[in-house]
Amino acid sequence: MTFIDIFIRTTIAFIILYILCRILNKKLIAQMTFFDFVAGITIGSVAAGAMLQPNTPLSISMTGLILFCIYTFITSIIAIKSLWGRKVLEDEPTYLIKNGEVLENGLKKNRMTIDSLITNLRKKGVFYVDQVESAILETDGTVSVLKKPAYLDVMKKDINQFQSSRGVPQAFIIDGKILTSTLNMLGKDINWVKGILKKNNISKLDEVFFAQIDIEGTIYLDKREDAKSPSFD
Repeated sequence: MTFIDIFIRTTIAFIILYILCRILNKKLIAQMTFFDFVAGITIGSVAAGAMLQPNTPLSISMTGLILFCIYTFITSIIAIKSLWGRKVLEDEPTYLIKNGEVLENGLKKNRMTIDSLITNLRKKGVFYVDQVESAILETDGTVSVLKKPAYLDVMKKDINQFQSSRGVPQAFIIDGKILTSTLNMLGKDINWVKGILKKNNISKLDEVFFAQIDIEGTIYLDKREDAKSPSFD
């Protein structure tokens, strides 16, 4: 290709891509689902190929780009107009924590580990699982968190009330397995864990999905038995 060919192909591709992106509006940025993410990458790849592949006629490349954007636009319209279509194309939100209990089924459904859940909670400024009323994995991959009433953001009437720091909590049971490194750091042993289980009427370690403790000694313990996860129908 000559410099003139590159100039012409790039200019045409830029104009068409700009127009198509304006038609698609901000759908590929705001409330981005996994499909939107893949669609955005594909659109960019097709546009780049149209500029740099001289063996493919520009008209053919632009036709493919336009068709792909049309299909993307149609799917967004279907998602808006049809509840069934929205579920098929964008899936639906999933409860990860409900009524203060971690839902293992919700984690498994989204192939998410308890460590990933804790990381997402910390990103929301929540370091203690026992402060969470509900946590929902949205269709755009983000986790929405609702704190329990006692831990909601401070209001003006509470401005003079202060609470001591609970430090960074340490998990000592994950998926039915004791983290011995954590016990050693805490200066605890297996008998201490057994005492905690007995106090909570738990006979087997396998019944515990997750447990953590803070520097004040407050323990959060989640059993494997989950309440039925509600639907978003």
